[in-house]
Amino acid sequence: MKSIIKENSALYHFVQWAFFPIVLIGTPYLIYLLVGNGSSVALTTYIVAVGVGLLFWLMEWLMPFKKHWNHSHGDIATDLTSGIVAYIILPIFLKPLFIALLAGGTVWLSVQWGGAIWPNDWPVIAQLILLLVIGDAGRYWGHRLAHTVPILWNFHAVHHSTKRLYWWNATRQHPVDKAWFTFTEMLFPVLLGADGIVLSMYFGVTVVCGFSQHCNINLKLGPLYWFFNVVDLHRWHHSKKIGESNNNYGNNLIIFDRLFGTYFHPERQVDPNLHIEEIGLLNPDYPENYLGQLKAPFQKGMDKPQED
Repeated sequence: MKSIIKENSALYHFVQWAFFPIVLIGTPYLIYLLVGNGSSVALTTYIVAVGVGLLFWLMEWLMPFKKHWNHSHGDIATDLTSGIVAYIILPIFLKPLFIALLAGGTVWLSVQWGGAIWPNDWPVIAQLILLLVIGDAGRYWGHRLAHTVPILWNFHAVHHSTKRLYWWNATRQHPVDKAWFTFTEMLFPVLLGADGIVLSMYFGVTVVCGFSQHCNINLKLGPLYWFFNVVDLHRWHHSKKIGESNNNYGNNLIIFDRLFGTYFHPERQVDPNLHIEEIGLLNPDYPENYLGQLKAPFQKGMDKPQED
């Protein structure tokens, strides 16, 4: 696909800076409007996510970060299958179980608090910001543990097995890893009784940030890097080197990485010309097909630890 946005043109630079904030704000706002007018929360979230994904796909061809990342490495079928299982099929079974497990805790906390805990009377944007912070608090530690606890890393290694970054491999996850991340991310929001429309808007932000983390788009964020763990920051998280990859654990935000010393951004900290080179796992024999990746965590020595 020949780009209609010429590199170094005024339009190119405008899109570099404007694309992320526009989509970040527009996606949850669109969900708010649709759900507020009676649309199904689940259906709206999925439809908007697909639309956002297609937009990211188009932008990857118009303004690629690395042109060779736009070409299949034999990974599309694996990523497609993984995404369908982890983000469409698994939640159908996981969500009712998860809510049932936490229902008792939610009631207990409500009784101890003397009523509803979640601030439903706050403006919806304030509720969304609170949910982003609370969700990231749990997900940060869940993600960090997935890199430091061997049994968790065995499953999380599937996500790091990709050899290029593009929008759809944000969904490459082993089902066990997906279940662990869902639990750590949504534990506090569900316990505190977050409202459905705010949760849907939160998932909209998560979709945008997830695609922005893995997208092959040459974006610029500037001061937004103080808050959001996307683009450059997450690319370093996929490095083969442990000194680079064991950083930037935040789901949407980078604030907990800054707080707990795992923020890593050499483009801003060292040299603006530094960029990620090799990503993936060290093990050259790590399976590339979906069934092989399902079995890999149970096979001894399949995922070698990352090295400096």
